[in-house]
Amino acid sequence: MKTRFYLRKSTKSYSINFEYRDAYLNIRLRTSTGYSILNSKSWDDKKEQLKLPSSVPNAAEINTILSEAISSFNKFMLVARESEVSELSIQKFMDQLFKKKKHVSTEIDNVQKRTLIDYYEWFLKFYSENNSPYTNKKLTKGTIKTYRSGLTRLQEYINSKGLNKFSFHDCNRDFYNNYIRFLTEKNYSKNYIGTIIQKLKTILGYAYDEGIHSNNEFKKQYFSKLTEEIDHVYLSIEELGKINSLTLTDDELDNIRDIFLIGSFTGLRISDLLGLLKKSNQIYVQDGYKYFSIRQQKTSNSVVIPLNSIVLEILKKRNGKLPVYMHQNLINQHIKCICKRAKITNIHVLRRTEGGNEIEYELPKYKLVSSHTARRSFCTNAYKSGMPIQDIMAISGHKSEKVFMNYVKVEKTENAKRIAKHAFFN
Repeated sequence: MKTRFYLRKSTKSYSINFEYRDAYLNIRLRTSTGYSILNSKSWDDKKEQLKLPSSVPNAAEINTILSEAISSFNKFMLVARESEVSELSIQKFMDQLFKKKKHVSTEIDNVQKRTLIDYYEWFLKFYSENNSPYTNKKLTKGTIKTYRSGLTRLQEYINSKGLNKFSFHDCNRDFYNNYIRFLTEKNYSKNYIGTIIQKLKTILGYAYDEGIHSNNEFKKQYFSKLTEEIDHVYLSIEELGKINSLTLTDDELDNIRDIFLIGSFTGLRISDLLGLLKKSNQIYVQDGYKYFSIRQQKTSNSVVIPLNSIVLEILKKRNGKLPVYMHQNLINQHIKCICKRAKITNIHVLRRTEGGNEIEYELPKYKLVSSHTARRSFCTNAYKSGMPIQDIMAISGHKSEKVFMNYVKVEKTENAKRIAKHAFFN
């Protein structure tokens, strides 16, 4: 006796079927479980169940139902064989077996009939509550905010064109060019437009893999993310020293200063740094050295970070405790004031493309400092000190050298001087 669950392809989906075979009695019976999926990639042929994590809603619950159904069927067959139950009775039991089960929708309700906007909305809701099959994580609040911004821009474009609906198949070369032009005319920066395009490509990719549409234009080279290198500021070791030496009588400013300095000498993302402040016992000692050990929210990587003298001074000042948690917005608001008081006021020239034109801003450096400047400062200062890139990346958690180098802000002439000291040029 053999039983199995398998997929049966229909026009737009795959139904999950149940089969019973008995070679001795020459019986082969089949029935539909009542569940269907849009993409066969969501199914595990070996385990005969839905893959987990999955883009299929309630996948774990469906797997449980299938497992319970097999158990019920096996119990039935133990009695059926002894009682010589007819083939018709077995088929009837099989048909009734799944009708009794609680209905769980395995599809995005009529999603193949919906618009791209509908899927975009579903994507944000579903993956904020369920793990992605690609990253094995839920969307973070920050990521959702970026996606939501992309959805708003797309809706604005659709409304500007007076379109009643916008489908996946409308995403072609003409759309791409018109959308870029629309966003450019809104005076958005080139990198922001690139982010909007990148999120749209992700949405189109998920829907494509789920079999919701067959338009592969988003995979072509022209449908690319726009990007440009921006000369963001970082703070040198000397400038960080000025901040550390400041006399701050205000407890809130002192707390923000210490948070920023810890970020500048650990390379932690602000989300991980603030998460660290919410917990206790995050410091451990080994062979006389102190470390932070955390699991990064964005990448799920575990990193171990040695604590330098400035971080240790901060801990000593606070009787071994970390600074008090403060919201990122509050840190961004006050760190500029702290930098100004530390006389980090030299003019910084910032160039970027807005509205299709290169714009040049000349601003006092302190006005361009934010919580993220701390991580950029760590990467740049560590790189300039001669620390091997792989060692820095082991601390910062960057997965690729290309992404890491985007954080390093070193002038070409300065970089050439560093390289010139290598034995190869001596």
